[in-house]
Amino acid sequence: MESFDLGILFGIIAMFGYGLSNAMSQPPSKKLGAEKTIFFRNVFISAFLLILVLFFIRESIFSIEYIIIALGISLIGFIPLLTFLKALKVGKVGIISPISNSSVIFTIILSILFFGETLSIEQGISIGVILLGIVLVSLDFKDLKQSKLFQMSSGVPYALITCLLWGVVFFLFKIPVNVLGPILTSFIIEFGIMLHGGLYILVSKIKFEVPDKKMLVHIGLIGFFGMLGTLFFNLGISTANVSIVAALTFANPLVASIYAKIFYKEELSSQQYLAILLIVLGVVALSYF
Repeated sequence: MESFDLGILFGIIAMFGYGLSNAMSQPPSKKLGAEKTIFFRNVFISAFLLILVLFFIRESIFSIEYIIIALGISLIGFIPLLTFLKALKVGKVGIISPISNSSVIFTIILSILFFGETLSIEQGISIGVILLGIVLVSLDFKDLKQSKLFQMSSGVPYALITCLLWGVVFFLFKIPVNVLGPILTSFIIEFGIMLHGGLYILVSKIKFEVPDKKMLVHIGLIGFFGMLGTLFFNLGISTANVSIVAALTFANPLVASIYAKIFYKEELSSQQYLAILLIVLGVVALSYF
């Protein structure tokens, strides 16, 4: 299989990983709060990735300079995770999700400017179709009319911060991946997010308590799928353009919508079915071109 084909495959796996992780994050976020959900989620992610690091330790390259860079990226990565969950807590999913996941635009622009990546006209159109699907699959025009945009109570300011920083973070992943490799980079970044989350809880004096076993199992699943998202995104950008892999990865609202229909019994509108069709067509076209 060619490296580009692998990049497409890894991007699709990352899409499913992040989609399932995000879809399952609502219950613990409401019960535990954003900060503790992030911390426990990343405890599990770090544990899963540590096993992989130890298993593939001979293939890892340890560079203090790039480990520090990866830890710096993890700090930037913690902030949009926090603002995304805070946005969902105070705002409406129909507004927050499309704004946040539009961050792929920044990732693509930065990758073209700084990594010298190029896209064919066909690839650009395919990515545009995927982006349109990302917006339509979760955008509710009624929510848009009723919401007082740019007020903190709408969650939009949090979503805008998430959009910008996620765009930067997923662009920056490429730097340590090129040196440390995808597995070690994934571990350091996710472990760093766990550390920043724990420090934030400590400094904010948030009451810390271990969730019950049922909730821990649930968070463990969130962590497992989140691990797949980060790992396969980094595996993808190690073999293909960040622009291509990011476009596929950020199509994860498709997975979240289908999950919500199956497990939360949420009805999908005709707009959402159209959006799902657009995303699928975009992914297929991107794979073909």
